[in-house]
Amino acid sequence: MKRFVNLLGGVRRTTSTALPVLHRTFSSDGSRYDPSNDLHAAGGSTHLHKAALDITVENLAAGQYHEHKPRAMMFVNKRPVEIIPHEENLLEVLEREGVRVPKFCYHPILSVAGNCRMCLVQVDGTSNLVVACATAVMPGMSITTDSRLVRDAREGNVELILVNHPNDCPICEQATNCDLQNISMNYGTDIPRYKEDKRAVEDFYFDPQTRVVLNRCIHCTRCVRYLNEHAQDFNLGMIGRGGLSEISTFLDELEVKTDNNMPVSQLCPVGKLNVQEAEENNAILEELERMMSAKTETVAAEASA
Repeated sequence: MKRFVNLLGGVRRTTSTALPVLHRTFSSDGSRYDPSNDLHAAGGSTHLHKAALDITVENLAAGQYHEHKPRAMMFVNKRPVEIIPHEENLLEVLEREGVRVPKFCYHPILSVAGNCRMCLVQVDGTSNLVVACATAVMPGMSITTDSRLVRDAREGNVELILVNHPNDCPICEQATNCDLQNISMNYGTDIPRYKEDKRAVEDFYFDPQTRVVLNRCIHCTRCVRYLNEHAQDFNLGMIGRGGLSEISTFLDELEVKTDNNMPVSQLCPVGKLNVQEAEENNAILEELERMMSAKTETVAAEASA
């Protein structure tokens, strides 16, 4: 709106003219474009629009739409941090704030187990260590992630994990991409105190394509939780107690569905699961299918003749 004021002769005259307003519209249905709308921000593409809608629905279903949830403050290494009380755990807050915390068993898509005890943090004013992945944040909480007590506890945990872990990093398929290697270098000790013999467990196949090297297993149970929660496959689990515990099928004749071996092997933080035989087995299967199809065509041709 433009306003013109004329003060000639002491007469005040006001005129107004309306400027044309251009609105962007979607070419598909002619609806108006709203840049403040997350779905419209994806652009006029139908595929992008549908993808943005799917992501918004998934976030709403997962409870990650936090606009109207109450906020509070806590302290991480004496620094104030905004949190959503009782709906986040300490590890999620630390990762969001860029604080580095080691972990083996925790994964965003899996339930919390707290097996590895590597994400320990100290509550300020006490000598208590809490597991960050299994502790809900509360208003006014104050923690320290790099105190001497925390460093000693993490070093001891790494030493215990390496008690029965084989020293075969040069020939391991997970070498240079192994969480255990990285955490051992950053948080472990270079002078181990364990001098006794290591435990040895026989390898097995939990499906025709996946070999399980149990000597490398650190009992994080990522594979078990993924199969139980996402694949609804309950054939794999933790059996035994104490030092005799191991990942195995409950019965020898049980097998994990082959469709689930790749995501399970990707979730493993060490080189316990190997699918290196998969390409060879797939080639054999394809050759058998070609032979069967050729035989079927031959029988059909003879029958038609």
